[in-house]
Amino acid sequence: LNLNPAQIIWAVRNEMARTVEDVLARRSRCLLLNARASIEAASNVAQIMAVELDCDEAWVELQVQAYAELASGYLME
Repeated sequence: LNLNPAQIIWAVRNEMARTVEDVLARRSRCLLLNARASIEAASNVAQIMAVELDCDEAWVELQVQAYAELASGYLME
């Protein structure tokens, strides 16, 4: 995926992104471009967002799990 930490931070600070889904599905369209790669990136995205949003590890785990569940519906078998 062509998504770097600065883009994630920008989305949180300036575009009100509050969930991993916000960043990977809406702000960057990564979900639609490559669902499998976006699932793999979800943990890293959540970690970066957690720092910006002052969230704990439980939030990170919930975000990754919720995103993986959503994105699995976009996988082509």
